[in-house]
Amino acid sequence: MFHKRVILLGGSGFIGTRLAFALANRGHQVTVPCRHAFRASKLRVHPGIHVVQANIMDAGQLHQLCAGQDAVINLVGILHERRKGDFRAAHVDLVKSLVSACSRNGIRRLLHLSALGADQATGSSNYLRSKGEGENLLHTFGRKDLDVTSFQPSVVFGKHDSFINRFATIVKLCVGVFPLACPKSQLAPVYVGDLVERITSTIDDRNSYSKRFQVCGPEVFTLQEIVEMIIEATGARCRVWPLGNAISKFQAVVLQNLPGKLFTLDNYRSLQTPNICQGSQPCKTSLGHYLQDIDQLFGNRKHYDRFRRNHSVDDETADESS
Repeated sequence: MFHKRVILLGGSGFIGTRLAFALANRGHQVTVPCRHAFRASKLRVHPGIHVVQANIMDAGQLHQLCAGQDAVINLVGILHERRKGDFRAAHVDLVKSLVSACSRNGIRRLLHLSALGADQATGSSNYLRSKGEGENLLHTFGRKDLDVTSFQPSVVFGKHDSFINRFATIVKLCVGVFPLACPKSQLAPVYVGDLVERITSTIDDRNSYSKRFQVCGPEVFTLQEIVEMIIEATGARCRVWPLGNAISKFQAVVLQNLPGKLFTLDNYRSLQTPNICQGSQPCKTSLGHYLQDIDQLFGNRKHYDRFRRNHSVDDETADESS
């Protein structure tokens, strides 16, 4: 079955924008609801993408948005709470409303973006526990009413990401030493184009129903190794000062109370869980190669498919890193 009409929740964000264009290019009619629709104006250039102003946290509006759709993709997620309960609202309550909206509108196909390490019972942070609870809710209902597929990516990188870009900005302003919390935390960063390809190739695949897929890049790094590569690539005039566990936790307590919430105690707890895949086939795009060209790439407006062709590790390297 070809799911022609797709509603994409979280479609105006970093991953969502890339996914909206990929789906539309494959012939899907994509609806992207946004609370502030003017912020998603770049999506309107594609005739296959329809941006509508709506509040998806309102159950009534969500029900109306789902009317006439063939499938739903949920990318909604937050890394920080502005107020207590925000994680639950975004990761659990929205999922409950979405299940109800799908049921009332006869939608069976639902794809969901979770997180690597998400676990309702044993997650190391509120973020991971709430992500795990929402994912479990979908798969529980999916046994009867929904054809659910969920994806659990490691940290996602690419142009306009909030990971590489944030560190690149900070280290460029830093002179001397950069105090880095949780330096030994392990990550297997995945390129946004690879994640989007996994999602788009799965939407009409019946064999993916009721499955949970971990999605990682071909390399495993410590956080310190990643930041050191960013420093080298950007020519920043500083070096990493790795913080011990106690000081890392103290830094999180301090920074979470400052404007911008660069690092929170919940982020610190999330980093205690290795962000790496177990037994899944890794994607091919190399973070190491990406960072080698970071200055040129950030000033390049060309599509990133050329980058992927030129900066993928070979199959042998990918197998060794899995």
